[in-house]
Amino acid sequence: SYPRFDPHITLATFWCPHRPSIFQFLPAGAKTTPVQFESMEVGDHFLNSLSIVVAKSEALMQLRDRIMDHLKANNIRATYPSPHMSLFYLDESFKGERALLAKQLKATGRVFERKGGDPSLTLNCTVDGAWEFDGMRGFEGMEIWLVDVTEGVEDWSVLER
Repeated sequence: SYPRFDPHITLATFWCPHRPSIFQFLPAGAKTTPVQFESMEVGDHFLNSLSIVVAKSEALMQLRDRIMDHLKANNIRATYPSPHMSLFYLDESFKGERALLAKQLKATGRVFERKGGDPSLTLNCTVDGAWEFDGMRGFEGMEIWLVDVTEGVEDWSVLER
């Protein structure tokens, strides 16, 4: 079994010596942001185990850049990974476990990936046994969260929304 966590898009990661306020890090006027899925990526370490690569839309990249500029203006050094949505976090119990999980998600129809041309990915969110197909190709990002990730994944705590 893998740790449970709230689905999210990672835009920036940073360390702060005190409990921060979200207003220290966010510029005024943040808006909803459409997010589209492009592909699934198998990573090589725990925090990048298996994730969805999201389209680098102008709106999403502007939001990420505004956050990074705001952090820099407040003398907070941050890393800015390519925006992604993690599906699973796992330490491999055997070599290739992450790749096998990705293969199983595709084989069972939980993930549909179209490559070439205009790549896209659809998550099959249908409840097992249901007749209708509930596919998700993206979503409208409506909140920005400040999360303390210093503990294990299941102990992450949302500081502010």
